[in-house]
Amino acid sequence: METGDCREMEETANQRAAEGMNQEAFELFLEAGRCWQRWESFAKTADCYERAYEHGMLAQEYTKAAEIMKNAGNAWIKIGEHDKFEIDHQIAAEAHILAAEKEKNPNRLLDGAYSAILGGDLELSRQLIHAAAETIRGGAKELINLALMLTEYQFGDAARYIDAAVARVVDRRKYFEIKEIFRLVLIGFVRTTLESELAVSLSSLVESTGLGFERIREIVLKGIETGLIPAYFDRTSEELVIDTDRTDLSDVRRRKRPILSTDLEDPGAWDVDLEDE
Repeated sequence: METGDCREMEETANQRAAEGMNQEAFELFLEAGRCWQRWESFAKTADCYERAYEHGMLAQEYTKAAEIMKNAGNAWIKIGEHDKFEIDHQIAAEAHILAAEKEKNPNRLLDGAYSAILGGDLELSRQLIHAAAETIRGGAKELINLALMLTEYQFGDAARYIDAAVARVVDRRKYFEIKEIFRLVLIGFVRTTLESELAVSLSSLVESTGLGFERIREIVLKGIETGLIPAYFDRTSEELVIDTDRTDLSDVRRRKRPILSTDLEDPGAWDVDLEDE
C-alpha cells in the first residue's frame, strides 16, 4: 500500500466515526494504523490506533480495544514518547477490566495487571493480580507469580522464572510476548533510575536488578540504540549518561530524591516508597 492509501482509509474512518458507525470506524482506523506502521510512521500509527480504541470501546469490543491501545503505546515508544507509552498501557489496563466484566473471564484481569505494570500503575497492577489469583482456576499460577515479581522489581528472579516455569505452561507466541514485557519493564526501570541519577553505572544496575553484567549490558545498549533509553553510553566508565537533547536537566537537577509518579504531570513508569527513609 502507498501512503495515499493510508490517508484514504483514515479519512473514511473519520467519516464513519462522524456518522456514529463505531464498529466500521474501529476497523478502518485499525487498518489505517497497520498501514502507517508498515511505513514506519509511528506517530500516525499511534494516532490511528488510539482512534480505533475509542470506537472499539464505544462498540463494546473491550478486549480488542485494549490490545489496540497497547499497540498504540508500543508505537509511541519507538519514537521516544515514553510518557505516552505508559499512559496508553494504563488505559489498556482499564479496558481489560471492562473486558473481564463483560466476558466473565478473569484472565482479562491478569492481562490488565501486565498492562498496568507497563504503565507504571503498580497499585492497580497489584489489585488486579490479587483479583486474578482469587478467581482464575488453574493454568495461570506462573503468570501471576511473574507479575508479582515484576511489581517488586525482582528482575533476576523473574528472568530465571520465565525460562524455568513460564516457558513450560505457555505457547511460543505467549512466551515471546512475556519476554518482551520483561524487557520493556526493565528498560522502564533503567530509564527512571537514569532520570533520577543523571548517570548510572552498569555495575550498579547489576546490583539493583539481580541480572548478570552481560545481560544488563546487552539490554541497555539495545535500549539506547532503539531510543527506549534517553542516554549515552560511556564505554570507558561503563556508565549511562543522561541525554541532554531529550531531557530537561534543569528539572532533573532540582530533584533531591528519585522521581515519583506523583511528581509528574503524566504518571511515570515507577513509584518509590520513601516512608522508611
